[in-house]
Amino acid sequence: MKKISSVLRKMFAPQYLMIWVLAAMVIGLSIASPAFRTPSNLVEILRSAGIYAVMVLGLTWIVALGEIDVSFPDVAAFASVVVASLVVKDIPWFFAIIIAIGVSALWGLFSGVLINVFKARALIASIAVTTIAKACAYIIGRGNPIYVPVINPTVNFLVYGKVAGIPMLLIIVVVLYVIAAFIQNQTKLGQYLYALGENRQAALEAGIPEKRIIYAFYILSAAMAAFAGSLMVAAYTSGQPNFVGAYFIDGLTAVFLGALVIKIGKPNVVGTFIGAIMIMVISNGSTLLGIQFYVGTIVKGILMVIGVAVISYSRTRSEKRYRAERIAASAAATD
Repeated sequence: MKKISSVLRKMFAPQYLMIWVLAAMVIGLSIASPAFRTPSNLVEILRSAGIYAVMVLGLTWIVALGEIDVSFPDVAAFASVVVASLVVKDIPWFFAIIIAIGVSALWGLFSGVLINVFKARALIASIAVTTIAKACAYIIGRGNPIYVPVINPTVNFLVYGKVAGIPMLLIIVVVLYVIAAFIQNQTKLGQYLYALGENRQAALEAGIPEKRIIYAFYILSAAMAAFAGSLMVAAYTSGQPNFVGAYFIDGLTAVFLGALVIKIGKPNVVGTFIGAIMIMVISNGSTLLGIQFYVGTIVKGILMVIGVAVISYSRTRSEKRYRAERIAASAAATD
């Protein structure tokens, strides 16, 4: 009996609560809407969640770092236009995607320069980047989407294909997130990331290279957003100069919501993946049930607020604990 009780406590621990909430949502929507539980619809939910998960993978770590990056949808849009513009000029898809990711990564470098060199606030820096990236996307497309007459079969398979009934895009996302989880949990870079996010002053005093880490994660964030944007050329059969809208709110919500999973108060890749699936379940379920779109937006907004509050509370506690330790150490030294 004690063993059962112990297992139940572990299963329903706070860090797993959102996973159980997601399971309850899926069961409830499956009962309420037969269309929701069809295999094709569930596959579409996972495929769509995969796009969000790729787009905000880097953003997850930026938020964990204690910074913010609102440029990811426009960097993705910029990359999609670059890919489309190259493909229509008969540049092979593989090279077009590599070039788009490489060029788009410069937006992350630009953000890093604004923050590290010019001491701009992360929000202001990323707003500047998103404005310029969007303008460049419109310039490349001359104000219009760039339509691609034929989608490369391999790219189309990566976005819409299945392996043993599992979306290929989901397999790609899982591989990316497994690698990301290893970096996050098993390397010094991941340790430095959370140290800076929890208490910047203490991390700097410990000699953690803040500027290099900021450069690394902003470049990574831009590169991952660009990869998602490149794949979305297949979804839209065109390069779109504007992806903001739902991608912006849903992407941020997935990251902040992820701070309620596994590492409470700390954005993490597993949490972001769960958050992305939850966002798509909410969007898909509300559409099938005929619920007005703004109701779903309100729910997402509430979830985002909860996530932000938990992250802020966690960081405030960490800073208070650090100050208390410093005061105690100072008092002990005086004695």
